Amino acid sequence: MTLINGATEKYGIIGNPVAHSFSPSMQTKAFQALGINAVYLPFLAQADQLGELLQAFQLIGLKGFNVTVPFKEAILPHLDELSPEAQALGSVNTVTLQEGKWIGYSTDGAGFVRGLAELDFTPKKAEICLLGAGGSAKAIAWALAQAGAAHLTLLNRSPEKAVALQNLLRQAFPPLSLSTKNQGQDFDLLINATSLGMKDGCPADNKLIAQAKRVSDIIYNPPQTELLRRARKLDKATQNGAAMLLYQGAIAFEIWTKQPAPVTVMQNSLAESLQTLRS
Repeated sequence: MTLINGATEKYGIIGNPVAHSFSPSMQTKAFQALGINAVYLPFLAQADQLGELLQAFQLIGLKGFNVTVPFKEAILPHLDELSPEAQALGSVNTVTLQEGKWIGYSTDGAGFVRGLAELDFTPKKAEICLLGAGGSAKAIAWALAQAGAAHLTLLNRSPEKAVALQNLLRQAFPPLSLSTKNQGQDFDLLINATSLGMKDGCPADNKLIAQAKRVSDIIYNPPQTELLRRARKLDKATQNGAAMLLYQGAIAFEIWTKQPAPVTVMQNSLAESLQTLRS
């Protein structure tokens, strides 16, 4: 274990609530695995104090931080620069300090796509149905488009939000085929990017699930949602949100350190946290 001393670098996560986050353990163990003298801490934040918080971070020498709900959009006015993806999405979940400037990134979508390898799936030329049009859905849709998806069907309880996401993607990725209605075709992948299923409910009926070869849910607690239970009954390959959680964190680690993340170490830490949650 790394000895904390005057040279220890500091990273963290801001949110409200934030005490439940698995990231402090996962990221700190990743630093230790590579012999980096650094720690990662949770910071409970208030919406009206974000500017002051970032000033305090600079004063104490914080090198970077993650952003979780409800500040992924609220943090934007307090940053100096945004990556092109974060600018387009209007959302940030990773911030790094470079030459005195706070620079914001969005790693959720890229983390989701990287995690699809565990489902033995690549989005290139794929037909995909995405449920939801909020922040996570936007990041995932953008990353799927970047990865070369052939067609995205965007379904949302508020159709106007799905249309808005469709318009955003159409401008950024002109070759991408898009729709906001289920035409009854088969899908290579069905993704739930809504919060429905964290406690009760299912965002898709059996007819829609039956159209998909694989089903992914970004929810990781519970590890098996009603959507995934139904999909397994229909013999579909499934994946919960643990992979996205892991890989978005790994990408953030790589942004901060410029080194490949020790994914196995991070995965083991996450598995331990999830097991503790279930026990």
